[in-house]
Amino acid sequence: MNIIELVKSIVESYDKIQELHIDYTDSAPDSCGLSSTGDVLLKEDILGGQTRQHNFILYTVWQSQSDYDRMINSGILLGLQCHLEKQAVGQTVITPDGREGKLMKITCSNGMLYAVPQNNLNAGVIYQMQIAAQYKVEAF
Repeated sequence: MNIIELVKSIVESYDKIQELHIDYTDSAPDSCGLSSTGDVLLKEDILGGQTRQHNFILYTVWQSQSDYDRMINSGILLGLQCHLEKQAVGQTVITPDGREGKLMKITCSNGMLYAVPQNNLNAGVIYQMQIAAQYKVEAF
């Protein structure tokens, strides 16, 4: 699996995520989307081995009529963050050029309410969480 497929499968393994789209989110409640925002070379050794980071944004649409709903939503994001950190270690990544690598860690930040469509809390609101997946790639 490439890094996008791998992170998608790890996010989908969290029991509170029903269906995960790539690069879009429906406006229907319980819709989730994972958007890739790019891959960065963090360092390279003398033999050509690389440490890379792929960045994502997870968007979710959840019900938010009350403070209780919003507290539950924030708790789901917190639980997802813990799940991602635990599931991340040592899984295999295949790069576009066919090299094999290992996932080292996943970190999350900025899990928060992102948008309130039409300023209506009674409709589904959009939450976001930024995800960074670091992985090592073997030299050629």
